[in-house]
Amino acid sequence: MIPIAECSVITIHYGRQEHLNNLIHGVERNSIHPKELIIINMDAKLNLDYNGPLTINLNNIISDKANLLPIANARNLGAELAETNHLLFLDVDCIPEHNYIKNLNNQLDTYKGLIMATPRYLNEQVTQVETIDLLKKSTLHPRRPFHAKVTHTDHYELFWSLCFAMTKQDFKALQGFDEEYKGYGAEDTDFAFKAKAAGMKFFLSPAIAFHQQHSFVRPPLDKIEGIVNNANYFNKKWNIWPMEKALKAFDEAGFIALDTSTNSYSIARLPDDHTIEKYRVSNEPFA
Repeated sequence: MIPIAECSVITIHYGRQEHLNNLIHGVERNSIHPKELIIINMDAKLNLDYNGPLTINLNNIISDKANLLPIANARNLGAELAETNHLLFLDVDCIPEHNYIKNLNNQLDTYKGLIMATPRYLNEQVTQVETIDLLKKSTLHPRRPFHAKVTHTDHYELFWSLCFAMTKQDFKALQGFDEEYKGYGAEDTDFAFKAKAAGMKFFLSPAIAFHQQHSFVRPPLDKIEGIVNNANYFNKKWNIWPMEKALKAFDEAGFIALDTSTNSYSIARLPDDHTIEKYRVSNEPFA
């Protein structure tokens, strides 16, 4: 019988049911099980009929605006509902490695602060994950350092919210994710900056989360409204621009314009569906 640890795995979901099924299989296959798997679902189409060994706590924040999902609010709700003090956040695109839960749960007892795991990106779409060697089918992100042991770092910009862990009291101390952010972009960088401002230590862990492939748009024109709104809010808060690569691409293509009097971007025109699909990328591990 697989032992149960005093920790909560938290994931948020929209439009990725097959990925969610793979995540659940990955949690089932871990060397220890969490006390609960909390799923905050934002998709009215989710059909989750689960009869496995995990305790799943499914909650809904249904959104009809796929480009302006309440991502920050969903993560905060997951943390609020957690019955344990150890929070392991895992994006729906991720499959945890066999000892992922054990490693992060133990590390939270040793390293006080914000711990981010190591994402490895799958080179192809996968099904039947229980029969596949995910390590051989994945690669590290070229812009991220790899550490063979838990390593303290002052580079808080390396924090990505797809796979991280912290205690519930530390999460509350930071007041969670800022819910002024709607849709994709900058809410995780904001969270890391809050941790830095609060003097909370940031660690990079070798615990592995395998990131599943999905199509994406480069530049992310399908998320332009959220990116522009969130970038403006982030800049007013921290006096620095996030997501500069995306903003530059939008600007050069004439979709947005910078008002120098207010130092804020506005949307000049929205891309149509045909334009968005023209820039869609499939079968690549990362953007």
